[in-house]
Amino acid sequence: MERRIWGELAACLDVSEASGCPLADVLTRFAAQLEAEDDAGDARQTALAGPKATVRLLTWLPVFGLGLGMMLGVDPLGVLLANGVGLAALAAGGVLTVTGRIWSSRLVHAAAGR
Repeated sequence: MERRIWGELAACLDVSEASGCPLADVLTRFAAQLEAEDDAGDARQTALAGPKATVRLLTWLPVFGLGLGMMLGVDPLGVLLANGVGLAALAAGGVLTVTGRIWSSRLVHAAAGR
C-alpha cells in the first residue's frame, strides 16, 4: 500500500513538471483521493460489522441451544447420542454448521475486497 502511494506521489510530481500545472493543485487532488479511499475502506468495514457478527452468532447458536436445553432439564445430548437417528442429526448439524461458517466467511471476505 505504501509503495503504491509513493509511486502515485512520484507520478503527481511528474505530471506537475510535464504539464506546468501548479504542484499544490495536483497534491490537493491527490490528498482528496487518498482521503476518499480511506473513507470508503472505513465505510466498508462498518457495513461488514453486522454480517461478521451474524456469522459468529450463528456459529455458536447450536452450542447455546444445547446448553439452554440442559439448563431447562431436558437432555439434548442424551437424545442426540441415544440412537442412530440422533447421531445422524448431530453429524448433519455439525457438517451444516461448519459449511455455513466457511461459506459466510468467504462471502464476508469477498465483500471486504480481500
